[in-house]
Amino acid sequence: MMNRKRVGALALFGAALLLTAVEPAAAQSGYASTTEGAIWELNSNLIYVAVPITVLVEGILIYTVWKFRNSDKARPTQENRRLEITWTVATAVILLFVGVASYQVLASPYVTASSENTLEGDQPREIEVYGQKYNWDFVYRNVSVDNASATDVSLANVSVEGTTVENVTSDGVILSGGSISSATDGALDSASLVNGTVTAGVGNASQYEDRIGEQVSFADVSVGGAAVERASISGATVQNTNKLVLPNERNIRLNVTSRDWLHAFHAPDLGLKQDALPGESNYIVTKPTSTGEYPLYCAEYCGVGHSGMLGSIEVKSQSNYESWLAQAWFSA
Repeated sequence: MMNRKRVGALALFGAALLLTAVEPAAAQSGYASTTEGAIWELNSNLIYVAVPITVLVEGILIYTVWKFRNSDKARPTQENRRLEITWTVATAVILLFVGVASYQVLASPYVTASSENTLEGDQPREIEVYGQKYNWDFVYRNVSVDNASATDVSLANVSVEGTTVENVTSDGVILSGGSISSATDGALDSASLVNGTVTAGVGNASQYEDRIGEQVSFADVSVGGAAVERASISGATVQNTNKLVLPNERNIRLNVTSRDWLHAFHAPDLGLKQDALPGESNYIVTKPTSTGEYPLYCAEYCGVGHSGMLGSIEVKSQSNYESWLAQAWFSA
């Protein structure tokens, strides 16, 4: 009877551990990213096991010290095979639990990333991360945005069609209305021009003084102070310094490298950390799950300006993220 009880209790204990181990390592509510969720989920599962074991071991130790506190002579222990088998099997079950739980998390692309990770759902959007003394540079390539708007932007090498001449000043030809697009192989496919000033590419602007109120077209000119709507951008490159902007609920792959020497990309609130090495690419794959702004640090001593190598990560909704990309490209 005693053997059956012990075997049953051990089996129940082992089953509970394994059920905890195979619990999906996914981000839970309250976590800012899937990576942070996976790490803290593993930490919680290990604590569920470590705390009872610690209490049990320390309890036995305290009980033993108290019970034999007055013993003058040490007594040899007696052989107890059932006890030895019990603690050997229990230890094996605990180690199996730790191994299974840890493997599930460490094998997740959100924790151990590479350039070839495949993920369920949308494929990750890759962003290049460059560490250099003492800044973080971020490069977004092949950016495509539809129905974007921007104000007070300057555009070079563009064509303007069906626009109206409003005035001519020392700054150039002031326009309103019409459409605008890249004159060559630029990223601006099309946009509606609200207003702007042609600042270069028309020769002597005074020649348009007699055409105020008329519709005209321009090819390969520069337009400043422009406001555009319903813009379509494709194949664009956006760069930013010390502020990484990410879309919420979208898979992201960060290609982390360095332009000079050792740095380390570290965003603790998102559970992200990766070394930045010159000439090498290390990867982080994650999915932000909560909008907001999070601090970014360099976690590798890189010189006298190391403490000032700070940045931030801002997670935006998808629509706000696309608006930011468009505004950043227009403002470049």
